[in-house]
Amino acid sequence: MRRKWALQPLKRQAILPLGTERSVFVRKTRGKRKTLLFAGILSSLLASLFLFSGTCFAEIIYSEQTDLASLEDEAELLYSYEQEELLEKAGELSEKTGFEIRLVTTEDAEGESSQVYAENYFESLTENEPGKAHGGCYLIDMDNREFYVATYGNLQYYLTDDRLDSLLDDAYDEASSGDFYGVFSEMLSDTEKFYLRGIADGTRIYDEDTGTYTYYKAPKTITPFKLATAFFSGVLAFLALFVPTLMSYGMKGKDKNDYSEKDNVSLNLIRKQDDLVNRRVTQRHIPRDNPSRGGGGGGGGSHTTTVHHTSGGYTAGGGGRKF
Repeated sequence: MRRKWALQPLKRQAILPLGTERSVFVRKTRGKRKTLLFAGILSSLLASLFLFSGTCFAEIIYSEQTDLASLEDEAELLYSYEQEELLEKAGELSEKTGFEIRLVTTEDAEGESSQVYAENYFESLTENEPGKAHGGCYLIDMDNREFYVATYGNLQYYLTDDRLDSLLDDAYDEASSGDFYGVFSEMLSDTEKFYLRGIADGTRIYDEDTGTYTYYKAPKTITPFKLATAFFSGVLAFLALFVPTLMSYGMKGKDKNDYSEKDNVSLNLIRKQDDLVNRRVTQRHIPRDNPSRGGGGGGGGSHTTTVHHTSGGYTAGGGGRKF
């Protein structure tokens, strides 16, 4: 059987003028380029916005020596090389003392005082519970125009109220002249100076919330110098009593002038009695004043540190200066 082949009609295809396809491709390519260009401009604007937005890129920088020393320049007051130098200095101080040393600047205290801001900052970084945290937060607050030091734990024994006043006085000139690197540098240097000077015997912590004192008693140590001093002091005291006594009893019996101690010594006793009539003694406790110092903390003597309880349950001391 012969097969029949049916002719199928051909589909019509549009015949475009020469160069038309290339024109369509060019138009599509140009559209993509415009989209990419717009995206690039938008990205650049956003990057510039974040770059100049102040604290967007602020971060905590830790010392190479230890994580217990850190710096966060939120207010952008320090050059990068100044940050590095301060971190190195804070790290060395932390390694020498074992204290947490936190440096921070801010231009927005979020409605808080410098004292509260410094305390909250330190407590947010420490990994130690109340009573076990030792160190301080050194703050430059551009919002309240104040620099402040918050102290915790054993640092409170080294930075007493009087010593802290001296530290703040030393840093004030730097703050008033706008040398914020100098502010941090002075405070760290004074902290190290007072640490090396040590804790004076009888230094006390005054809790202004409870009215109680905690005293520091220096441990008793025996050195060769102290031992030698005590020995020679004892020998001199013995000779001072023994020699005069020996000389006074050196004369026995009768002397050349026929003098006898036995015959010429007499003792007369007179009895006297005093009667105490209608005498009364009244004792009254006179409370001591504990005036507050500016910027948190109070006075109470050259070896006193005034502390209070924070919202986080810690016990903090400290003080600050307006500039």
